Amino acid sequence: MDDATPMLRQYLDIKKLYPGTLLMFRLGDFYELFNEDAIIGARELQITLTARHKDSKNPIPMCGVPHHAAANYISKLVRKGYRVAICEQAEPAVKGTKLVRREVVRVVTPGTAIDAQLIENKESVYLASVCEAGGSIGAAFLELSTGEFVTTQISGPDQWPKLTGLLDGYAPRELLFPPELATEVGRYFGRPDQGGQLLSNEGADERAAKSPRAFGLSLTQLEKDDFELADGELLLCSQFNVRELKGFGLDDKPAVVRAAAACLKYAHFTQKASALHVTAIKHFESSDCLVLDQLTLRNLEIVQPRSDAGKRT
Repeated sequence: MDDATPMLRQYLDIKKLYPGTLLMFRLGDFYELFNEDAIIGARELQITLTARHKDSKNPIPMCGVPHHAAANYISKLVRKGYRVAICEQAEPAVKGTKLVRREVVRVVTPGTAIDAQLIENKESVYLASVCEAGGSIGAAFLELSTGEFVTTQISGPDQWPKLTGLLDGYAPRELLFPPELATEVGRYFGRPDQGGQLLSNEGADERAAKSPRAFGLSLTQLEKDDFELADGELLLCSQFNVRELKGFGLDDKPAVVRAAAACLKYAHFTQKASALHVTAIKHFESSDCLVLDQLTLRNLEIVQPRSDAGKRT
């Protein structure tokens, strides 16, 4: 966009760093969305879509929400499966300053929405991550508000159906996975009316005509490097202030380590902090657990009261 104003160029530069994410850009007393983000925001939030430079050949779609009411709008977007990057002014607007510096202070995703304004009272919000190595699937579940962090490993020919049952039990809001598992994740969790398309860092804007929500689970494909084993071991050891992961039962479980590290790294990225309250990880053997199907979970009101069924849209 050669004729973009300095402010719009700033927006576009920041937007490039957060593909597949709606960027809420602070301008005075409002958070503004532009271009494709504005079209999505106006549709999903049912607010007015307007434009900058309306009289030009290339008007720029935009919509905005008041900053004091932003939490409610962000909550609506996240519950629909979208990721939202919150961009604030990083310096005061003083006289003579043409353009203030801005930066993203937080990324809110379905699995990391932990603020009281974004979730219902006493509501658990799990972020899940899966990875495959050595013929086994490693799964990690992080409840960011409490710091609960658990992992397991699933092996055998029916490992994907077992994983589905495990996800039913934890009911995570968001599932992270590496590119090599896109086919399997799409087969078991992809939304049929979207042809199994998944929310990923590539091409998300082109698929923005529909919500990325899939069966109540937002699917987020990360980069392969996010699941790298050696870096993952270092990250987990640093987080828990230990020299090795043997004490957590993870010394011979590369799939679990990779899944857990990706989960923690994603939490660091979205919170723009190190999540110091996550101080330990608990591993359990899936063979020691009884997996309950969705119907049983609903009838026993384990995940949510039956009166609340269908509210998570």
